Amino acid sequence: MKEYLEKTLHMDVKISSNTLLYKSLPLLFKGKYKIYDVETNKIAWIAIDPLDVIGLAQLRKNRAQIETVAGKNCAVFLQNSNFYAKEKMKEEGIPFVIKNKEVYLPFLGILLSGNKQRDLKPVHRISFLTQKILLSGMYEAYDKATVTYISQRMNVSKMAVSKCFDEIEYLGLDIMDSKGKSRALTMTGDRKELWEQLKPYMRDPVIKRIELTEDIRLKQKAGISALSEYSMLTDNAYPTYAVLKADLREKNIPGMREAVRGENIGCVVLELGYYIDSVKKNVQDPLSVMLCVQDELDDERVEGSVEEMLEDYVW
Repeated sequence: MKEYLEKTLHMDVKISSNTLLYKSLPLLFKGKYKIYDVETNKIAWIAIDPLDVIGLAQLRKNRAQIETVAGKNCAVFLQNSNFYAKEKMKEEGIPFVIKNKEVYLPFLGILLSGNKQRDLKPVHRISFLTQKILLSGMYEAYDKATVTYISQRMNVSKMAVSKCFDEIEYLGLDIMDSKGKSRALTMTGDRKELWEQLKPYMRDPVIKRIELTEDIRLKQKAGISALSEYSMLTDNAYPTYAVLKADLREKNIPGMREAVRGENIGCVVLELGYYIDSVKKNVQDPLSVMLCVQDELDDERVEGSVEEMLEDYVW
């Protein structure tokens, strides 16, 4: 591949095996790809070489993961490819090199022509609004959902949604689409596959857990109380409610008496970074419920109820 690239690009090319990157990736990558560090005209990038025939959907997903972990552009080295796969990769902007046949490295072309790519800010932790958009997109099966459409659905500014799109683009999630000249999200695929792609970036939506001595009887349920609404699980002796930061003072929760150790709990209020109740009115959405109760999954009853909830309401 080195000789072919040097001949085609008319420049020195350095290629060396990268084994350190495997440590930051799921185990399956070691059995599926060889990973290389590549340098062309002092421009460093990553290349992956499939060890066996891998479908385009899997290749697309894995390449995006490696690019995110490495923090560099990632191309695919191939011995051969069919016309459909080659044209599809070009359409989606996936860089590739087919030995002795074709080179498609758009990121290198951009750099050589002096053009600049959009400067996306690094994402170290996904925002709650982005998470809400992604989960809502799964439930609603977004099909070319633009910034304008989502801002209207979420009742937030276009600027806020545009920043969320930047986060999604930076993370390399394989859901970015276009509608005309606008960026869009398409999430019409298999929900389990979509979730596997999103799961590594998802956060626990709970900002703070507040235990009160009295049951203040809020409408919006969350956590274990929400899980009991979706399954046969018996709720705790006290209900668990959801509240957003903006509603804390309106409901005077900071002024209420909190339970001390050993004292009976009247209710638990979870301050959440976002709230989705599109699956059941006034009940936290299933995937967010799962994220809320992660620490309780050691309990077989909770684990079984989560699986039941996901099978009945998500997958």
